[in-house]
Amino acid sequence: MTEPTESITNAVTHLHNLLQTKEKELKEREADFSRRVKLFETTNPAMGSDNDILQLNVGGRTNIAVLRNLLTQFEGSMLAAKFSGRWDDSMEKDRDGNIFVDQDPENFMLLVNYLRMRMNNQLKRVPNAHRPKPTYKLCTMLEYYNLLPGVYP
Repeated sequence: MTEPTESITNAVTHLHNLLQTKEKELKEREADFSRRVKLFETTNPAMGSDNDILQLNVGGRTNIAVLRNLLTQFEGSMLAAKFSGRWDDSMEKDRDGNIFVDQDPENFMLLVNYLRMRMNNQLKRVPNAHRPKPTYKLCTMLEYYNLLPGVYP
């Protein structure tokens, strides 16, 4: 082998070995993180039950009652995380103890009604012909709660 070729081969071999080492370290860190998450979830279980009835104050509208599992049906969404029960003690509440949600009540109720229909298997997906024209506020709220992938698959 010529000297430049040998030098390149050595560099590639070194980089390959370095990459393998870093991949191994990353996999070990991911495994450690997964173990820590499981330990946390075991030692800090969600405080609420799926069948809890939550009283909400949405943008000043206080007569909204929903089941916890309605709001947590999209795993990984901010809505599911917020209403998992784990954060109930730290959530903002009005003077009557209703959980405060700082959203437009009309848009939030569109979301709640959609979630109810989906939970009751009344629809699997919003049909294109009946899909309302998206409004900026509603889409912004859906994006905020990370629900767009579930609502508009």
